Formats: sequence, structure tokens, C-alpha cells
Amino acid sequence: MKKLLLFTIAFFLIAGTSFSQISFGPKAGMNLSKYSQNYKDSDQEAHLKYRSGPSVGAVLDLPLTDFLSFQPSVLFSIKGAASDLDKWSEENPNHTYDGFARMRIMYFEVPVNFAAKLDLGPGSIQLFAGPYFAMAFSGRYITDYTVTKQDGTVETEKSDEKIKFKNKVTEEDLNVDGVAGYQRPMDIGFDIGIGYQWNSLLFNVGYAMGLTNLQPDYSGTDFDPKDYKFSNTSIFFNVAWLFGGE
Repeated sequence: MKKLLLFTIAFFLIAGTSFSQISFGPKAGMNLSKYSQNYKDSDQEAHLKYRSGPSVGAVLDLPLTDFLSFQPSVLFSIKGAASDLDKWSEENPNHTYDGFARMRIMYFEVPVNFAAKLDLGPGSIQLFAGPYFAMAFSGRYITDYTVTKQDGTVETEKSDEKIKFKNKVTEEDLNVDGVAGYQRPMDIGFDIGIGYQWNSLLFNVGYAMGLTNLQPDYSGTDFDPKDYKFSNTSIFFNVAWLFGGE
């Protein structure tokens, strides 16, 4: 605790001359996200594609030197994945599927980036990188598709079920109605990207790589989550309007 306190004091003493240049403001953008899968048996991996989801929050820009800034953000973000269910026809040749599935996960997210800046044109270009920490608090699994059977009959299927967040799933959890599946709530990863600041506007585009295996443990079974790894991956675009600073 003493070391942490001394580090904090030293940090603020070093950065004190830059506090007058602090700027902050709202931040909004879009995520294109899906799950990155690494199953022991790759044939069991789902056919996924990117889905879009908004992010909104606030960002702080704290200059540490003439060219380096500390840029933490607080965001509400929607991530997840999408799938076209026509691939199910390959697994069941007696039926033809046409439709989609969408996984929508809402996160409270804190990216902690450092940005290196260089004057370019009327503004400045920046390269940023840093870890992010996210906690899931709501999730839905939505499907809407038709099934054409071998005899020619067509059935329409729709569902809207919850995705729940647990580190360990019990047998009782598997019998809960209205729950499509489970994943771990905490996600830790790494952001990297490029941006451009013109006056008060800051435009960023980047890539977020999740480092957490979101597959939970299943108690009472020989299931090994290491054999069914999946994690978040996103391409993101956002713009911030910064106030303050010199």
C-alpha cells in the first residue's frame, strides 16, 4: 500500500506541470465485433461473422510530455457476434436453414491507453495502445430463421433468450428456462490504433484483442474450458469532443 501511495504521489508530481492542459469530453462510436475461437477440435467452431454495436462514454486526455498523453476512457459498449444459419444445412443435409443468430453483450468498459502524438497538418496524428478492462452486465441470443424439411414443409423459428455471466456453471444452471448459454463476465484485453485530433475533435480507429477465455467452467463434468477457448475481438471507430486544455 505504501509503494502504491508513493507511486501515485510521484506520478502527480511529474505530471503536475501538464494538469493545466487536461482535456475531457464525450466519446461515441461503433464496434465491429465477433468471437475469436480456438477449439481443440476446430470442426466444432461456429461459423461467425462481425456484428455492429454502439459505444458511448467519456474520455480524458492528460499530457505527460510534449508528445505523450494518458487517455483513459469509460464506456458502455455492445459487443458479441453474428452467424448466418445456412451453415447448419451442412450439418443436417435433410433440412435447409435460412436465417440468422445474433449474440449481443453489453459491457461497462475502461480502456487505459497511452497516445504518442505528432503534429501533422492543421492537427496532430496519434498512435495509441493500452489495456482495457470490461465487465458484462447484459446479454441476449436472438435467432430468426426458417427450416425447409425434406418433405418440403417450411417452419419459422424465432427466439430471444438471455446470455448469463458466470465463472462456473452448475447442473442447475443448465436447466434454467430462457437461458441460451453462459460466458465469463470479466474481459481483459489490449487496444491498439491510430487517431487524428483537429481542434477539439479526436477521431480514432483501432483493434481490440481480448485476452480472456470467456468459456466458463462446468462443475461436475470433465469439460475443460481450455479445449473450447473463445474471446472477444473488435474493430472500433469513435470520435470525441474534448473540452479544456490550453
